[in-house]
Amino acid sequence: MPHRRGITNKILEGIVLEKTNNRGAVLYAWLILAILFLGLLVSFGMRASFGAYLSPWESEFSVGRSLVTTISMLGFTVFAVSQPFIGKLNDHFGKSVVPTSCLILMVVSLHLTSQASHIWQIFILFGVTFSIGVSGCSNVIAGAIIANWFVEKRGFALGLATSGMAVGQLVLVPANLFIIERLGWRSTLAMLSIIILIVVGPLFIFLLRNKPEEKGMKPYGYVQSEDGGHSGNKVPHENKSLTIISVFKHKIFWLLSIPYFICGFTDVGLIQTHLVAMSEGRGFAVSDAAFAFGLIAIANICGTIITGHLSDHFSRKRQLAVIYTVRLLTFVLLIALRHPGLLLVFAVIYGAVEMASIAPAMSLTVQVFEGYSIGTILGIISISHQLGGAVGSWVPGLMYDLTNSYFGVLILSIIMLIGAALLSLQIQEPQKTAA
Repeated sequence: MPHRRGITNKILEGIVLEKTNNRGAVLYAWLILAILFLGLLVSFGMRASFGAYLSPWESEFSVGRSLVTTISMLGFTVFAVSQPFIGKLNDHFGKSVVPTSCLILMVVSLHLTSQASHIWQIFILFGVTFSIGVSGCSNVIAGAIIANWFVEKRGFALGLATSGMAVGQLVLVPANLFIIERLGWRSTLAMLSIIILIVVGPLFIFLLRNKPEEKGMKPYGYVQSEDGGHSGNKVPHENKSLTIISVFKHKIFWLLSIPYFICGFTDVGLIQTHLVAMSEGRGFAVSDAAFAFGLIAIANICGTIITGHLSDHFSRKRQLAVIYTVRLLTFVLLIALRHPGLLLVFAVIYGAVEMASIAPAMSLTVQVFEGYSIGTILGIISISHQLGGAVGSWVPGLMYDLTNSYFGVLILSIIMLIGAALLSLQIQEPQKTAA
């Protein structure tokens, strides 16, 4: 009997220890999410604040607006091209080497930009090195890390993390404008770079980890199966190694990336770049457009969290189709826009779906390509969105110069969004037991 009691006590101790470890893993998974949220807030918040520096740089370096906006175009392109390579490096090195290094690169680039004496230095520091830094603190890297830490509630976790991008727009864009007005653009960049390094840097260095195994933990929602594997949305593949070139041979890659290109064209390209000019052309005050952008950011937060949650329970390809359909309807509203009140209605509805595609698209990509280098796959697909943004910021300006109207590009965008919705429905979505 004493021997049996000893065995029983050991079993009970093992169960208690396992539950304690699981509880610790759950808490650490949510801590990882919070750190990534903060990283996306500062990286995309500073990137979205580019417009705040247009006029100051024009005045400082005595150059035209077209030259300054070329910095933004360069930044989009560098960000797009560097994504798959940064993702591959992140998969290879593990721990927090890549996101931490990129955060430091981003901070150093911002600080050196504050000391620039020639416009070509801004091209290099803000257009190139800062953009590479942002690519290592992007939703692609965050998505890859969250995919490692979450088996259950993966879509919800992706939605929460990527909402940091919207919060960054809501917080840092007005903060940059406010500080620039009072202290100047140089002091603003210098001060914010130091704050980011002090607040976010230690979290990345000491707490952020790519995989739970690096902390001796299991992912959130991990369940050991009878065959020694784990349950989840594992999709079997014959070949676990996938080169960048071979990705292009997969039909599902094009079904994901083409709609994502259209998404980038119609959001960061068309709306973020041209909405102010579009509203001014209708006779609205700049304050109306500014308020609209605030509403878009707030609606973004709600949209990303909600669609992230829905991604755990409903068809992701149908979610994407609905998101693109709602967006094209908001563009119909833009065509009919004649009153500032309708601009605010547009802002709320459009904002709810602007970033809402990120969680279902990334979650679906992770599920379809599970077993491959997730950081690389997400990075490759992300290229299409960034290139869409680059093209979407330039083509509307060209069409406006030719026609003196945004009507043509709005019609083009509606047609493209119809195509995006239809292509999304063609995706063969794997069965999932958990996400």
